[in-house]
Amino acid sequence: MHEWINDDCFNIFPSLETGSAQLIFTSVPDLNDLGMDEDVEKYETYINSALSEFARITNDNGFIALCQTDRKINAQIYSKHSILIQMMQDFGYVLKDYKIIVKNIDSKDQYKFPYQHLCVFTRKGTITSSGSWLRHIFIYDMKKSEIGPFYNWNPDFVKLVIGSLTQENQLVIDPFAGSGIVPYIAKEMNRQYLGIEIDERLYKARTMVQHSS
Repeated sequence: MHEWINDDCFNIFPSLETGSAQLIFTSVPDLNDLGMDEDVEKYETYINSALSEFARITNDNGFIALCQTDRKINAQIYSKHSILIQMMQDFGYVLKDYKIIVKNIDSKDQYKFPYQHLCVFTRKGTITSSGSWLRHIFIYDMKKSEIGPFYNWNPDFVKLVIGSLTQENQLVIDPFAGSGIVPYIAKEMNRQYLGIEIDERLYKARTMVQHSS
């Protein structure tokens, strides 16, 4: 499989074979991305539905890597990574590894944290820790997207995750692909890949980059 798709991932999930993926590597949308700022219960139902599909699609020795930023909402911290951990455990997964990703950016936005939580889940998989993966805290320069108010993951970070959790020709999926950096790097690393992005602007931006490279 080598696909880069402009669609809602929930339209694509039914076509994906159970246990077919070695790695799902993504950042699930924030509440504001989905227009659910005032409805946390609805948001968590949406996320739980996505994680249920992740759990079905990933094989028992594979991994689900979720890289998330917590948010400040209504003068309190919404600890999204903690909620994701609990949901994944409810699906029978263990938190196999956990790392902090410091976004080396210059931002005075008090509602966003300058770091992300990388939570790696599996049912039965093992990780051979070596090299940079042995570190608990990573620091990477990240560039602000030209489309939308978010920052793109550093390619070296994406290479580290894919290289540590997969082997050549295994399937890597990013269902909320954004800029498309995960499928793009997976392709470079000789993995099968599937990137899904619902926002047509983001999808076209990555498509244009691929056509010009």
